[in-house]
Amino acid sequence: DAALRGAKGVEGSLTVGILPGRNPDGASPFADVVIATGMGEARNAINVLSSDVVVACGEGGAGTASEAALALKAGKPLVLLAPSSEAAAFFSKIGGAPAAESAREALGLAEKARRRPTTRNEA
Repeated sequence: DAALRGAKGVEGSLTVGILPGRNPDGASPFADVVIATGMGEARNAINVLSSDVVVACGEGGAGTASEAALALKAGKPLVLLAPSSEAAAFFSKIGGAPAAESAREALGLAEKARRRPTTRNEA
């Protein structure tokens, strides 16, 4: 919800909510397009694989950690926004990800990562 709210603050934005369940009624009011997948947490793969850059916000939980790990596994650039010291250390150890303390800093790191050529396997 917070990410969509922030994205709606950008003029001309189009926000997409990819839900784990089949009921679109639980979507954020800031989602312009709602995709109710019925896939449960497997929708995390959709979130990651359809992204140019993944920003994992805060300490999160298992879902956030799985998306961050999927991003590294898929060769997608990952930025950690305000991670706990444990999360920063863990993701640094398993693949590396810059950490940002503010949304503005995370955006800068994401833009920089998005412009960087990648060698990931698109298959």
